Amino acid sequence: MRYVGIDIAKKDHQIAAVDEFGNVILKSFSAGNNESGFAKIAEKLEAARIESDECLVGMEATGHYWISLWEFLDANGYEVVVINPIQTDAFRKVDSLRKTNAIDSVLIAEYLRFANPESSKMANPDVEQLRELARFRSFLVEQATQLKNKAIRVLDQAFPEYGKLFSNTFGEASKALLKQCPTPEEVLATDIRTLTRILKENSGGNCGRAKAEAVKDAARSSIGAKFGARALSFEIKLLVKRLSFTQVQIEELEDEISELLHRSDGHWLTTIPGIGDSLAASIAGEIGDPDRFETPKKLIAYAGMDASKYQSGANQDTNGHMSKRGSSELRRALMLAADKVRIYDPYFGEYYDSMKARGKHHYVALSGVARKLAGVCLSLMREQRPYESEPPEHHLPGHLQRQA
Repeated sequence: MRYVGIDIAKKDHQIAAVDEFGNVILKSFSAGNNESGFAKIAEKLEAARIESDECLVGMEATGHYWISLWEFLDANGYEVVVINPIQTDAFRKVDSLRKTNAIDSVLIAEYLRFANPESSKMANPDVEQLRELARFRSFLVEQATQLKNKAIRVLDQAFPEYGKLFSNTFGEASKALLKQCPTPEEVLATDIRTLTRILKENSGGNCGRAKAEAVKDAARSSIGAKFGARALSFEIKLLVKRLSFTQVQIEELEDEISELLHRSDGHWLTTIPGIGDSLAASIAGEIGDPDRFETPKKLIAYAGMDASKYQSGANQDTNGHMSKRGSSELRRALMLAADKVRIYDPYFGEYYDSMKARGKHHYVALSGVARKLAGVCLSLMREQRPYESEPPEHHLPGHLQRQA
């Protein structure tokens, strides 16, 4: 058996191979992350007489740079293992005791030789796309939040009384007004009929003359800064326009996510009370193929929600804190979902309440709910069934057991 280790990088990968005894049979070489580089890897492996049916190729999951190479090697018949960097880091510490100058590509090959892990499979294409779009949605939502925060800071300088005029500063009616006249001076210079029309057209008729007069009154008594008011006005208008554009993009993205979600096993997650399409997509996309996690504990560890451990001599203990060594995206999605399901579902709500009754902090109790939820999500995707507070007879034992 031959073991090929690949140290993944953005521009150039490093490749090396060892035999079953740990002898280096292919010295480390560099190959570009492009078509000619992939061809070079195939040529070097062939020249070293490393056949696809008698070798195992390993690479770390470094960003997204491994995906194209994985597809190339898989298409050419190689068994490929995608390794969590945490595993190789742990192996590196052990390996350094006997070999301090190990090249990373050789070390990865050595890890394969000792661990002999199973080859990796890519998830369903729809699930892969779901993960990409769910992450992009998180990015846009974060951008929208930043735009709102920035707009509020500028608005507090130009028109500090404005925040009390609308229940939602960034509702459609308020945004339309801010795009036209975000400062007291501009409000006072605008005819009351124009203000009324703007508010009425963008609120579905809910706001009208009375709201326009309230805005006028606030503008008359405003203590907003007049120094630099033109610049502040220009900044608010651009921020609100950009926010509106971002919100439209989020809506379009959510439609696409919903379509993909309902073509995947992730749609079962929407049967859990409190979990909508966006959260279900984030969780399902990060889990990918549910069969790659043998137990809920492995999924919990993958999300970095397992308890961190410390060791002193022969004693090992946990400090009760999350290790946070895994997928931050999955951990964030599960925590957000946990805060919803505890409200809408008695199964999770009772567990949360029991933790609080024992004096646990909100975050600790929520973490417990998130761990339970991880197991439930894994079960629903694997068993392809809707959520039930009480598991069915065919359900795998242990997934829904209440923690003491």
